[in-house]
Amino acid sequence: MLRNRKLLMLISLLVAIGLWMYVMGNVDPTITERISGVKVEMEGQDILEAQELTVSLDGPKVIAVTVEGKRSQVNKTKKAGIRALVDVSSCEYGKNEKDILVRLPDSVAGVTIEELSEDTATFTVK
Repeated sequence: MLRNRKLLMLISLLVAIGLWMYVMGNVDPTITERISGVKVEMEGQDILEAQELTVSLDGPKVIAVTVEGKRSQVNKTKKAGIRALVDVSSCEYGKNEKDILVRLPDSVAGVTIEELSEDTATFTVK
């Protein structure tokens, strides 16, 4: 009786692993994942530097981005990297606030941005 029970548990485990591998490999389910540690980069600093101005971020220098898509595409997105950009080229002296633009890699398709931990960046131009 005990031997039969162990055999049935082993068969059940193997079937469960097989089904999981099938779903992950062939079905490619849609998932939502939060990607932390996306560095906020400033774009257009060269224009301000030409005016002898510098820029420093006042808020967080990294954000978290929640994305949704097929599991394989979300994994490609994480490997290729997400860019968070703030265009500072048109900013003026003093405190400024601009929207953070998130760019997904060109090599992925079907991945959408669901949420950002921070929508705007606050920075000082001196």
